[in-house]
Amino acid sequence: TYVIAKVGGVKDNGKRENNSHIVCGCPHEKKIPVLELEFIKAQRTKAEGQGSMQMGSIDYSETKKQIANAKKREQIREREQKKKMKSEEAIQREEELCQD
Repeated sequence: TYVIAKVGGVKDNGKRENNSHIVCGCPHEKKIPVLELEFIKAQRTKAEGQGSMQMGSIDYSETKKQIANAKKREQIREREQKKKMKSEEAIQREEELCQD
């Protein structure tokens, strides 16, 4: 279960005054991204088919940021995987040396 709550009315670091957030016990990977929360709230509270937020054209700057962040996450994952492989290989070599 989840609850959409309104965040206090103080503007903080350029955030909108009516920002919303979801309080839930779901795993992190199943939560709605912060950038989409306000849209989801508007869709759930719209009256007569008209919400305060409507679909528009592509936000190229935000799309570019999201693609860059996805690439960074992938590079980090690959680096961690290589580290893990190297450490496993080192352990395997040590075990082979000990057996001789």
